Amino acid sequence: MIENAKNGLENQENTTKNTDQDHNNVEKVEINAENGSVETEQNKTIEKVEIKSTEDKKINTDEVFISEIDADEDDEDVDNDNVPAENDFSNLNNEEIIEKLKQLIYESNIEETRKDIDLLKRLFYRNLRRQQDALRQEIMEATGNELEVSLPKDPNEDYLKELWAEYGKKRAELAKQQEAERLENLKKKEEIIEKIKVLANGEESMNKTFNEFKELQQEWLKIGPVPAEVSNELWNNYQLQIERFYDLVKLNKEARDFDFKRNLEQKIELCEKAEELLLSTDVVASYRKLQDYHELWKELGPVPSDKRVELWDRFSDISKKIRKNYQDHFEKLKEEREANYKQKLILCEKVESILVENTATNGKEWAELSDKVLELQKIWKTIGMVPTAVNNEVFERFRAGCNKFFEAKNEFFSEINAELKDNLQKKTDICLSAESLQDSTDWKKTTRMFLDLQKQWKEIGPVPRKNSEQIWKRFRAACDHFFNAKSEFFKNIETEHKENLAKKEALIEEIKNYKPLDDQSENVNKIKEFQNTWTEIGFVEISQRDRLYDEYRGAINELYKKLKLNKSALEISNFINKVESIKGSGALNELAREKNRILQKIKELNAEILQIENNMGFFASGTESLVKDFNKKIEKAQEEIKTLKEKKKAIDLAERELKNKDGNDA
Repeated sequence: MIENAKNGLENQENTTKNTDQDHNNVEKVEINAENGSVETEQNKTIEKVEIKSTEDKKINTDEVFISEIDADEDDEDVDNDNVPAENDFSNLNNEEIIEKLKQLIYESNIEETRKDIDLLKRLFYRNLRRQQDALRQEIMEATGNELEVSLPKDPNEDYLKELWAEYGKKRAELAKQQEAERLENLKKKEEIIEKIKVLANGEESMNKTFNEFKELQQEWLKIGPVPAEVSNELWNNYQLQIERFYDLVKLNKEARDFDFKRNLEQKIELCEKAEELLLSTDVVASYRKLQDYHELWKELGPVPSDKRVELWDRFSDISKKIRKNYQDHFEKLKEEREANYKQKLILCEKVESILVENTATNGKEWAELSDKVLELQKIWKTIGMVPTAVNNEVFERFRAGCNKFFEAKNEFFSEINAELKDNLQKKTDICLSAESLQDSTDWKKTTRMFLDLQKQWKEIGPVPRKNSEQIWKRFRAACDHFFNAKSEFFKNIETEHKENLAKKEALIEEIKNYKPLDDQSENVNKIKEFQNTWTEIGFVEISQRDRLYDEYRGAINELYKKLKLNKSALEISNFINKVESIKGSGALNELAREKNRILQKIKELNAEILQIENNMGFFASGTESLVKDFNKKIEKAQEEIKTLKEKKKAIDLAERELKNKDGNDA
């Protein structure tokens, strides 16, 4: 665009020079009496040239400004309204864009389709960015985690880069070809200049010479551009030879007037076309088209002297208005971009203040702050371009503010995720424990254990959202399995209690009716059998338990009286026999282990008594049967401690005898 602006400026300067030269051409043909008038008009033309040159310099500056803006244009700012209907690519997906690019690059004239190719590239990256944003949002919703994610690379992007490299090669080849064409055009125009030079010096008839001259002029117009560095020099030489032709051939007035009239018609038509540009809303396109009209004006010959200044003033006034619109357009753009810059500065301040003014301590608060940042980013995208000088600065500031927020958020969730994973492991361990207990039929003990697991579960914090429902269902299934089985079991417990009641009452009657044998050892074994049978029979209803146990203990005690046996004495007697057997084998270590077991048991019984006494304190105002049950347990434990102490005495005695024996042997 900058190069075009420079060429436009050179064209403007050439136009003014050519206008001056057109006047000179006519001046040489006019009679001497008109010299004063023509000189005055020429001076006016020179003044216009100076004014125009100053304006063109200003326009050139704006061209540079616009070029920088275009170079920095964001891909999202693709204006589909300015694309002709036949070239509306806005609905193409990236695969279709690749195919269209391939077609344009390999099958079209890339000079004519350059704008379409550039537009397709911008649309490709706009689509790619939208796809990536949608994929990132989908991943965040699926995982429940707002951490930054790494997205897969689009293979179409590599293909686009390959096509773009090929496009660059073709542009380079085209530039090389155009340069060659310009050199060839230079050669042809130099030949035309030489031919006009020959005509000016020839002696052919006027009509034939004039026709050849006009043919050379038409041929000159058909030839394309020449290298810029020789353009002005070539044009000056061409105008010089035209002037010499008019001077030396001394074209008659009728032919000259006919030529001037035709030039007048063509330049009037150019003025009308230029006036139509004032009605266009696309001031940039109008300005560029005006450059083409100036180029064509320069190529046309002189007009009648009485119309020359008037016609030039008309064309010049139109040009000034178009240039003024062009300048106003970019002045407005500058103002808009300054306003956009101020708006974006406000957004920078807002995104920077989010972390300063807010302290998020949980996921919900971070989500609310994230919504604010995302909303600011949406607003940012709706604001247009800013001045090129501050574009990178303000963008980097806004991006840094967003990055700082999301880095802090990611750091928070990294710590949270570690805690969530630890909680998940703890709950998984609880599930394993629950699953190992779910088939237990020790209802009382297992129920306590399940209640303890449920308490632990509540104390553990949350787990990752994607695992929350799954781990809860697993734990709930194990709990339901056990408690449903327990519930099913206790549905039939009444029948079982009745059966056990009948069995225990029958056993009590059997004990009461037992007739002792002469062999005391057989009687002892029978008592043990009664005890084992009682233990093997299950539970009875609570209301019958105390009565039944009292009858059972009474029957056993009566049996002991019949046999004249003391239960503790019987147990101690059996233990002494066992100790005598160990002593006989000399296993002192075995005696020590047995002694330790007795001491440990005594310790446990004392602790049990203490626990029962504490419980009785809590249930002092409870039911009489419960207190009675506690007293029986204490009496039983104390009786057992007494028996254990007697056993310990037996072991102490055996140990002393073994040690004395070992000392005598030594």
